[in-house]
Amino acid sequence: MDSPAQEDRPQKGVSRRTAILSGVLFTSLAAVGLVAQWRSRGPHTGPSIRDDLPTVPVPAPTNEPVEVVYCAGWDSAARAPVSPMSESVARAQDASGGQYAMVLLTGGIARAVVEVCWSARHAEVWFVDDAGRRYRGVAYRRWPDGRVRLFEVRGWRYAEHDTPEFHGDNPTVRARVRRDATAAIKTVSLDYELSSGGHFATSRDWNNWPEPARPPDDLAPPAVDGWPALAGMTGPVTVRSGPDEVPATFPWRPPHPLRPRHITEMTTEGARFRTRDGLVLTVSRTPAGRIRLPSGKLVVADPGWLDATAAPLAVAGPPGEYAVDVFQVTEDKTPRTTWTAACRVTVTDAPVTSWELALREGDVELELGDGEFFGNPVDTATVALVDRTGATAFPRSDIDAAMTGQPLYRTISSGATDLVVVPGWSDGACLVWLGRSEDGSLSRFVVDFQVPGLATAEPG
Repeated sequence: MDSPAQEDRPQKGVSRRTAILSGVLFTSLAAVGLVAQWRSRGPHTGPSIRDDLPTVPVPAPTNEPVEVVYCAGWDSAARAPVSPMSESVARAQDASGGQYAMVLLTGGIARAVVEVCWSARHAEVWFVDDAGRRYRGVAYRRWPDGRVRLFEVRGWRYAEHDTPEFHGDNPTVRARVRRDATAAIKTVSLDYELSSGGHFATSRDWNNWPEPARPPDDLAPPAVDGWPALAGMTGPVTVRSGPDEVPATFPWRPPHPLRPRHITEMTTEGARFRTRDGLVLTVSRTPAGRIRLPSGKLVVADPGWLDATAAPLAVAGPPGEYAVDVFQVTEDKTPRTTWTAACRVTVTDAPVTSWELALREGDVELELGDGEFFGNPVDTATVALVDRTGATAFPRSDIDAAMTGQPLYRTISSGATDLVVVPGWSDGACLVWLGRSEDGSLSRFVVDFQVPGLATAEPG
């Protein structure tokens, strides 16, 4: 399965309720003892507060003749299309949601590459420099209403003519368009990698787009032959012929949020994982009693920040009382290297046939970039599980008492609900996976504490 991709480093100042983290970022920060900080999501509507922010050139429109090569993708080293295909194959791929790409040439030189995969709701227009490197990507998402909306713009400044494509950990500039569930734009998050080696993050409203011209933000899905115009190439178009077959492989994959990875094994007594550096992690299970969920709506949050605004998971189980288990991993059977890896709420005993990322009420999955997830922020290295109706049912003194010491878990009860407190291993954010049975019904909630090493370890 794919490993999570690195994301930009957030600036603190955001509400602890709605942080987005990349799995690798969080793991790498926490592994060296740092506290992950949240990306600011408040709009900055005035002029930039810095005058040293880098820019990436925006390509000028052209009405020169355009040649289109439909293909599997672009090879920046060879400066050539990969696995050409015919226009009819590209149209069939577009209609079925399959993957395809096109290279747009003017004067025989590649100037743009378009990647499309509607089954992943993704399309991106890449602009190519004179060295054959993609330096600016304009990414779109296809929403459930069928409209295509701007997701983000990324740009790279290359120091030298022979600097490799996408050199460095992050784009030089990233502008992410934040939307609500109706697709209305809330703000534009901006992230810059500074030439000094530092990082700067801020945000603006849509009317203060950081470039001279804003890309189109809301449009009907372009026809297969409509992408040149969207890329600013309005000249007459010719299409190079290609084979009438779908390529066997593609040199790119569409982005996707963080995917589940060995969740069943992580919650299985005695399961063993081998890390990339050869260490063996062994899973142990500890029953942690039961939790009553009178509404079926589970809140997963830092116990120090429980209040009436705590958002429950969007998918609810039937009201009831459910078993809770805590899972730890121990490195090479050495007690001093034991971490809490997961906490499971078993809704039914039906075997899990699929796992998916749990969203909270108000989360919009189309906001997530490659390898990202909606994190449940943790400031005290501790997680609380409670029914939505019980988020304000417990005295602060009782919660504080449950958070003291180093127990594997503690449960406190009030009326018709319970609060289960599980210490983790670090601050930052945890995430929740939903396990579904063969008929699609909810079977498990699993809180993933994102233990270092497990992100890339393999069972066995």
